[in-house]
Amino acid sequence: MTSTSLFYWQDQFGKVIPRDLKIVYNITAAATSVPVISNSATLITYAALTQDTINSFLGTVDEFTAAQFDATSMGADTIGMLINMQGQCSKIVQMVAKCYSATNTLVTRQCQESALIATTIETAVEVGANGNIGVKVDFGNTPDFDGLTAGTIEIDIQWISK
Repeated sequence: MTSTSLFYWQDQFGKVIPRDLKIVYNITAAATSVPVISNSATLITYAALTQDTINSFLGTVDEFTAAQFDATSMGADTIGMLINMQGQCSKIVQMVAKCYSATNTLVTRQCQESALIATTIETAVEVGANGNIGVKVDFGNTPDFDGLTAGTIEIDIQWISK
C-alpha cells in the first residue's frame, strides 16, 4: 500500500519533525571500512584526526577540535565521524549506532545530543557551531570491534534542519 506525502496544515511542524540521516559503512579489514554508497560528505576514523584534517574536511575553522578526536578519544573499539552538512543542521534529536559483525552479533549504542568531550572515549553526537555534525561511538569489546574484518556499521541520526 502506498500513500501520498502529507502536507501539514500547521506550518510549525516543518521545523520540529526530525529528518532521518542513515549512514552505512562496510567493515573491510581490521579498523577499516568503506561507505556502502561512496560519498564525500562523511569522514570516518578509527585513529586520531589532526586539526588541519578536520578544518579541511568541514571547510570551517575549529568547529570541532583535534582534542575531541585525539589518540585517547579514538582508543580501542571506538570510531569517530565528521559529517559535512554544509551548515544545515540545527539540532540533533538522537543518534543510534549499530555494528553488525560478520556472524550477525549486534552491538547498539544510543545517545541524545551532547558535547564531544576532549580526550574521552564515549558515545556522543554534537552539532558544531557551523551546523555540521561530529560523532564518536564506543562500541566496546563485544565483539572485539577493532578486530572485525567483515560486518556493517550503521549510524542513524535524527536531526532538525535550520
